[in-house]
Amino acid sequence: MDQKQYDFIIAGAGPVGLAAAITAGHLGASCIVVEKGDKPGPEPRGESIVQYPLMDELLGKDWLKNNCSNSTSYRRFHSPMDRKNRLINVHKPCYFFGWYKFMEHMKERALKSGVKFLFKSEVSEIIESNHRCIGIKYKDKNGTVKSILGTTVLDCMGHTDPLGKNFGIKRNEIDCPTIKYLSNDAPHVNISKFPHLQFYLIPPQMLDYAPKLPPAVAYVFPLRNGEMEAGLMLRLGSVKSLRKIEIPDEKQMNVIWDKLTKTYPGFSDFFKDAKTSYKKLTVISNRKLFEKIIPHKEGGLILMGDVIGFSEANGSSGLYFGMAQADFWVREIVEEQKRNNNFWCSNFVNSAMKKHKKWPVYKYIKKSYKDIVLAEKLMFKYFGSDKALNKWWAFFMNLLQKKS
Repeated sequence: MDQKQYDFIIAGAGPVGLAAAITAGHLGASCIVVEKGDKPGPEPRGESIVQYPLMDELLGKDWLKNNCSNSTSYRRFHSPMDRKNRLINVHKPCYFFGWYKFMEHMKERALKSGVKFLFKSEVSEIIESNHRCIGIKYKDKNGTVKSILGTTVLDCMGHTDPLGKNFGIKRNEIDCPTIKYLSNDAPHVNISKFPHLQFYLIPPQMLDYAPKLPPAVAYVFPLRNGEMEAGLMLRLGSVKSLRKIEIPDEKQMNVIWDKLTKTYPGFSDFFKDAKTSYKKLTVISNRKLFEKIIPHKEGGLILMGDVIGFSEANGSSGLYFGMAQADFWVREIVEEQKRNNNFWCSNFVNSAMKKHKKWPVYKYIKKSYKDIVLAEKLMFKYFGSDKALNKWWAFFMNLLQKKS
């Protein structure tokens, strides 16, 4: 057992865990990060983020702007079969970056503030005492089970989190299957011609080679000339209201992806002669928001980020919100600990949760889930055909612009 008792034990060294670690270190709290991979963020996730003020605090002044490959405030939405399209201004510049450079920079920022890291160490369970979480158990690189004790445990392990199922989290209610694709050699990606994010709406049951496919969005994010991030997101927020729909398995998703990149109008143009750098079936955790983020009566453990679906429900800007949530809770805990070293109790749990629900970012996330479910019901249930969506395209795009 690590004999030191830490202020924060952070499970997971992705963007959320590293944001928590940086804030904790800057505030003078003792902190250890436990990560099962051999480096932070071992699997690339979203490669873009909005430049909110918090980014300067976490990364350093203008680091994101100075290290991005492309930036845009616009998104181009394409109707079914690319018959129509519309450029939407979302009024927030989105910056594209290299994933591993981003992760390594966050790690260095955390190390400089005194944070300790344990890599190749997989969290297996939490340690509980008197209705409270007081630490974690993990397996080191040799398979030996070890323990760490701490005041607060932050679960930032994303959609692969092994702990949440013990507290009622059902991954199939939170996650949307998504193909993640990267190409560093895509000759038809031209920033001067296609500088903006490209979204292709695919209504349910439209594709003859995937007649039971749920609503989906294919996307291309041009990173720089000859480089792109792309993918296929299933939209499952309103899927229960749709009939004759089946969520495809991994094999089916890959078949659908291959067909789209070869034949889908407009979308397939980006993939001509492109070489695959990375492709994997993963998920975006934005189907449902799990609310009980402090599961113990007396506290000690906080679930956050992709673990609970704390991301923008439209799926296009998830990283920032989990990082903001990490920063919010670390600051709350540090401030409370200054007043009372033994602060974890049911009274603090209740008061902190009330404050969290009044937090503007939480309210924004909550509203984004409400809005996207309504929008997807309109588009995919009531106007769910290729013909209807193209007929009402101007109406939906005007509504989207007003909401942006």
